[in-house]
Amino acid sequence: MSYFEQHGSKFKLQPEKNEGNGLRKCQLGAVWALKSFFTTTNHEISALVSLPTGAGKTALMMAACFELGLRKILIVVPSKILRQQLCMQFSSLQILKDVGCLPDGAPGLKAKEISKRIKHKEEWVEILKEYDVIVAHPNSISPYYKELCPLPANSIDAVFMDEAHHEPATTWNAINDYYRTIKRIFFTATPFRRDRKRMQAKLAYHYPLEIALQDNILRPVVFKGSAAGLTADQSDDALIHSAIETILEELKTSPNAALLIRTDEVVKAENLLEKYQQAEPTLKFGIVHSKKSDANNAQTIQSLRDGKLNALVCVGIASEGLDIPNLKVAVLHATPRSIPYTIQFLGRISRPGKDQKGSAILIANTDEVKGQVSRLYRSDQAWDIIIPGIIDKQLKTARHYSSAQWRQNDFEFPELNVFFSVLVYQAPSGFQFASGFETQINGEVEIVHTQQENPDSALAIITGSLKPLDWSSRILFTEDVLDVHLFYHNPTYQLVFELTTSEKALRAFRSKLITSTLKPIPYGRLFKVLSIFKSGDYIMVGMKNAVGTGASQPAYKTLIGTAVQSSIRASEGRTFGAGHALLRLDEDNAWGIATKRGRIWAMRRGSLSEWQDWCDELGNLMQGPPTQSIPNLGFLATTRPVSALPSKPMAAILDDWFFRLSTLIIQVENDTFRNVLPIVKIDNLTAQKILECTLEIDSFKCQVTMDLTQDRIWKIIHTTPIAVRADHHEQQVTEDNLEQLLNDYPPTLVMQEGNVIIGNNEITPNRQIESLPSALWVKEDWSNCKITKERYDNAAPANQLPVINAVVEKIKPKFNPATDVLVLDDGSHEISDLVWFDGTNKIITFVHCKPSSKDTPGCRVKDSDILFAQALRCVNWISSTQLLNQLNTRLTQKSNLVLGTKKVFYDIRDDFAANAWKFRVVLAQPGFDHNKTSKQNRKNNNVYELAIPVYERIISCGAEMEIWCY
Repeated sequence: MSYFEQHGSKFKLQPEKNEGNGLRKCQLGAVWALKSFFTTTNHEISALVSLPTGAGKTALMMAACFELGLRKILIVVPSKILRQQLCMQFSSLQILKDVGCLPDGAPGLKAKEISKRIKHKEEWVEILKEYDVIVAHPNSISPYYKELCPLPANSIDAVFMDEAHHEPATTWNAINDYYRTIKRIFFTATPFRRDRKRMQAKLAYHYPLEIALQDNILRPVVFKGSAAGLTADQSDDALIHSAIETILEELKTSPNAALLIRTDEVVKAENLLEKYQQAEPTLKFGIVHSKKSDANNAQTIQSLRDGKLNALVCVGIASEGLDIPNLKVAVLHATPRSIPYTIQFLGRISRPGKDQKGSAILIANTDEVKGQVSRLYRSDQAWDIIIPGIIDKQLKTARHYSSAQWRQNDFEFPELNVFFSVLVYQAPSGFQFASGFETQINGEVEIVHTQQENPDSALAIITGSLKPLDWSSRILFTEDVLDVHLFYHNPTYQLVFELTTSEKALRAFRSKLITSTLKPIPYGRLFKVLSIFKSGDYIMVGMKNAVGTGASQPAYKTLIGTAVQSSIRASEGRTFGAGHALLRLDEDNAWGIATKRGRIWAMRRGSLSEWQDWCDELGNLMQGPPTQSIPNLGFLATTRPVSALPSKPMAAILDDWFFRLSTLIIQVENDTFRNVLPIVKIDNLTAQKILECTLEIDSFKCQVTMDLTQDRIWKIIHTTPIAVRADHHEQQVTEDNLEQLLNDYPPTLVMQEGNVIIGNNEITPNRQIESLPSALWVKEDWSNCKITKERYDNAAPANQLPVINAVVEKIKPKFNPATDVLVLDDGSHEISDLVWFDGTNKIITFVHCKPSSKDTPGCRVKDSDILFAQALRCVNWISSTQLLNQLNTRLTQKSNLVLGTKKVFYDIRDDFAANAWKFRVVLAQPGFDHNKTSKQNRKNNNVYELAIPVYERIISCGAEMEIWCY
């Protein structure tokens, strides 16, 4: 007879008051829910119980064994440490005795910890004769491993899966499938996984975290963020300092308080242990991880419970399920990137500790957080307010859905019938695909099938993965999907063709399959694909801004309809070049091209061999000299490939990708720059046509070069890579080095002739402006100005004002203190030297000021170089919704108000709508002689010619422009 049968009469679910406090209401609720669940549900569906960490899942498991009439059970846990802990707790049943559910004199039961794989069924028979509870890790029990003998399903009554958010992992899933004929209960604090895979269970009971806090089962957690940069050493040092400072302070009021230190690798853990011991010798530190023996880990944890240690270093999952009541402070040296793991970890410190005061404290590097937790870690709200809302929001619409069939052994892959679409690359001589490649995304993507008739044929790779349903608003909805990836190399044309149905799945193995550098084909070769068709109507045309984007001028414009080429005005060629086009050839045939990444597609489907034949056809069409424009759209900006710069550019403008980021962190060795946009300043064009530039990131400077003959056009000259973490939004985060990003999103080079060069493509707008309006050149009185000095100086004599001071004096008579502000933004990474908000007339003026190179004004190109480059960079702020946020940040740093009040600025900031304001750009250069620079027909007036492309770009963004001369 099992223990639960023999001593079931001694168990009291709700003991009398004089017998003990009994179970918590959440534990009672879960027991009743489970009893109800198994009266209405067959064993095919598992029960899912969600209790916050610290609410008492272990006592619930024990009580469920009695109340469900179980005889023998298997408990599956995610770590060896938890396996040993749970086995000891079940052996004594002391938890039930402490609350009065079992009498103190009740004997303990026999629980068996499975630490090695059982090979024969007979061994299980002998074990079950003596033990009623089996506790095991999946690695020693899962039927996934063919060499072991799983615990026979007909010899136990139920399987408990502790920390069950691991269940969709292969080893856990195999356990769930094997025991499908008996009761299965999943216990977890987070009934949704961080990797979005589904749990195959039905929610039987959920105890909200908000109520757990109200019932004082848990204590609030205070988050202590540290902006510690992106380098490991810098981050570790800052976190160590903060953690030690915090625990020493907590020990003053809570003498038994302990610190939990979490990282993600054993080597890092050992290194951190040494660093913490050196940083604070008065504290005693311990460490647990998988490389240490079970006995050693258990002894270390007990020492922490007993107060013999002050802190514990642990690795990843080793922290999961740890029952150490005196933990009060935790520090994350490897920050969880998901809500579920964050909540799991918080449970380690959120249990109210005996004789402890105040909230628990979590310390982390806010520069490292990303993904769904980024908003949580950067929130000003208390975590005990926002975390319960996050969990409940997930659970209200939680479902568990799977469309998988391909994982079944007898599944046959269908014949491919793919959409004809390719990215086309130029391949180096001797190119070939690598063999023996594998996926790289932590097992989320799996290569399940490959197909290639011979080395000269197209290669098909099919991957399997789980992803959220496109039509679902909750991450709990997932589906198993297959994605197709096709590759074909045509050595005759030296081209590689690529098709994928999932960029994410492709990234999992592409770098292993293609080890050579592939260059996108020039636009002119793309255009040749359509140029052979002399007739046909465009049903879609996309136009890409070829002059330079600002917030008021779209980066892209698309027209859709019948014969849309007739709807495009010739004047569009001043601003736009071809982005993509879809040409209808006949009722059943339409081809399209897109300049971004070199894509070609056709409105048809076919087999793998038919797709390969189409690729061969494309390769043949692209041979010969390139064409400069798409047929019948020649009035748009034209393009041609370039292999060398024809002259020194006027300016290099960052791609608008950088300006659309919500957060930007750049790490240069030990220096961290937050929300500072890099600036590329043109220095020199060598005789070898290598463009030498200076890269500026706030106070940091280094050389950067551009060489159109190289595979990687842009190269940063620095001893170590410059790391970048860029947040577009919660779900899209880019982590890369800055050199790679400059090559992926190349800066726009503005040439003196008004054309631009992006990568290997020169784009020439259809220029219509040959002369500038006379009102552009404004003659000003600079008699009180020291024209060779620029910087603002409060102490400057009234008759020797620097240029910026003189401009401020010109603005003062028109300035209204009740509605206006004038921001001095002079310095590195300025928007402009002065930004004037004219609140009465709703005009924002960007004023760029530069000193004269000589004491007398003239018509010198050197006086225009930097001035015009700054004006060109300024266009990204015209009509930008981020303008006020950027200025608000800069006002907390080096910028300040020279006229107006902060109250007026805050009023403008809070009500700012970019489309409600007009914009004006003023270039103040007292070194320009009005009578000389404004005359187009003056001999060698290069200043006038250089001003034309600047004027074109600024007015194309919807702004006005003036040049203030002497």
